[in-house]
Amino acid sequence: MIDRMKNLLRDVREDKRGNVLTLMGLSMIPMIGTLGLAVDVAQWISWKRDLRSAADSAAMAGGVALKNGGDGDAVNAAVRNILGRNQQRSYKIDTVEWPPSVGKFAGDKSMVRVVLSTQNKLPFSSLFLKTPPVVSVEAIAQASSEVANCMIALSPTGFGLSITGSASVDMNCGLQSNGNFDATSSDMIRAGALSAVGYVNEGNRITSDTRINTGVGAETDPFANKISDPNEKCNNSENVKGSATLSPGCYKGIRVNSKAHVTLLPGTYYIGSGGLVINAQATVIGKGVTIVYTNTDNTFNASAIGTASINGSSTVQLTAPETGPYAGIIMHQDSRTPAGNKSGLSINGNNDSEFEGAIYAPSNDVHFSGNSSMKTDCLQIVAQYITFTGNTSVANTCKPGRGVVSFAGSKVLRLRQ
Repeated sequence: MIDRMKNLLRDVREDKRGNVLTLMGLSMIPMIGTLGLAVDVAQWISWKRDLRSAADSAAMAGGVALKNGGDGDAVNAAVRNILGRNQQRSYKIDTVEWPPSVGKFAGDKSMVRVVLSTQNKLPFSSLFLKTPPVVSVEAIAQASSEVANCMIALSPTGFGLSITGSASVDMNCGLQSNGNFDATSSDMIRAGALSAVGYVNEGNRITSDTRINTGVGAETDPFANKISDPNEKCNNSENVKGSATLSPGCYKGIRVNSKAHVTLLPGTYYIGSGGLVINAQATVIGKGVTIVYTNTDNTFNASAIGTASINGSSTVQLTAPETGPYAGIIMHQDSRTPAGNKSGLSINGNNDSEFEGAIYAPSNDVHFSGNSSMKTDCLQIVAQYITFTGNTSVANTCKPGRGVVSFAGSKVLRLRQ
């Protein structure tokens, strides 16, 4: 009997036919676990997506109420109203705040913050977890009037507005590009806002109090349908070598040679293909003046429209007229000008230079440079492309009621988080 039992145990030990079944059974454990976790993850993502959609909609509803002039009660009512209409999934309203009390937008009264959460059992994980996990999302919407813009780059493509090199900009107004914005100067950039329809390429010299706005609505041309292209014809030019006083009118070109001094009497100056050239150490002063760059040939030639070339060591003091068709504008380039660097306006100046008014080049580029002592506290630029480069230092602190004021900023409604 004992020998028979020994033989049976030996036969069972040496029989390998059941090992495969055992191994298959053991291998199913991690496979089932992986599949279960995959189902849980998919469920988690679905819940969070639904929750995110609800929170975004609620925050935007609060933003609309705020944009329409509502107070905290109106914001709260709008948020809870839209959430009451949402049937995607049950959730808990953790927070409805105006303004937010935490985070980078804390205290900002243009922001509405909504926090939602949900807690549900997951099919697989609930076998091991005593408490269902909590899914939470936060949404912040902004509703505000943007900072008034004093610089507008109209081009919808590329970097419409660029502050590069060692250019320094210090403005209490906004700068907007209808395309992208390159703000990578190695010197300080401070403004009410840097805004772009596309994106803002941020350098590390933008001050913390400068608002960055991306994905904004395109700014319209504030001078569109207000400024007419001229039809002037003349052949006379001025080549000033000493001192001269010029009267408004039509000129083929005006050249102010080195160390020359020119006074421009109030009025409008139409300058043809010869352009305005102000050489080193020259001085040009004009109060109540608008310079219009156009073509003065008998047969209009769009490829020969005048340009500006103002040397950086010259002194240029120009103030726009307060009345008339060119009120508020110191320079306007004909909108029929073909785009290109050779036909753009190059504006420079020295310590004593002053620009008060708008530079308007609706179809072309404006390149602005100068030094830290230039007086530009009422300067506006509207052009296809605007570039601040070199050692430019521009400050703009123009107050309402003084000369030319900045263009109004648009109202916006957007998700910020």
